[in-house]
Amino acid sequence: MRFSLKLFVLFLYVPSAQAQTVAETKDGRQVILNNNGTWIYADSLCNYFTHTKTYADGKSVTYANNSIKINGEQGKSGLEVTLLKTSQSVVVNIAIVSPEIWCTDENTKAIIVFTDGKKIELANMGGKNCKGLFSCFLSPVMGNKKELERLIGKSIKTITISYAINNSETTETNTVETLLTKGEAFRIKTIMECLSQQKP
Repeated sequence: MRFSLKLFVLFLYVPSAQAQTVAETKDGRQVILNNNGTWIYADSLCNYFTHTKTYADGKSVTYANNSIKINGEQGKSGLEVTLLKTSQSVVVNIAIVSPEIWCTDENTKAIIVFTDGKKIELANMGGKNCKGLFSCFLSPVMGNKKELERLIGKSIKTITISYAINNSETTETNTVETLLTKGEAFRIKTIMECLSQQKP
């Protein structure tokens, strides 16, 4: 298969490489060339990043194939983001990766800042827990359609969550801002786009 000379670099996270090159075939289809010599059609990214499971009752759920692990800055806790689509909403789960006890409840908010400087605020809908898990269900039914649309169409720069930290003596609030790499942001944006295309 011959590729045109029109190439540009695209930062994309996949297990085998940090960056790939996008090329165009003679018939006009875009392909992503991985550093390890493999390639995939660009329009196949949804198949690469997600899978759908159909249950006996006919309902289906589409999952991201892997969670997105976001490394915090040196010495800081990172995040693990899991994305899925149910019949009613897109679910965003954000877990802090830390040995400490980080608590969330119905008052916990996540501030997501995009690369264009705009931001949205998401409310924790997963209930109280001390496992550092933040969950949000996004859909028109949940009243946060605008936030869902922004997550689908924009790249994330930072995610900031204020946690309650419990230790044996006190409870205090700790706000953690996590900066995403271009690859992590691209992966979240692409998976959100894939999930938004899935029919309930």
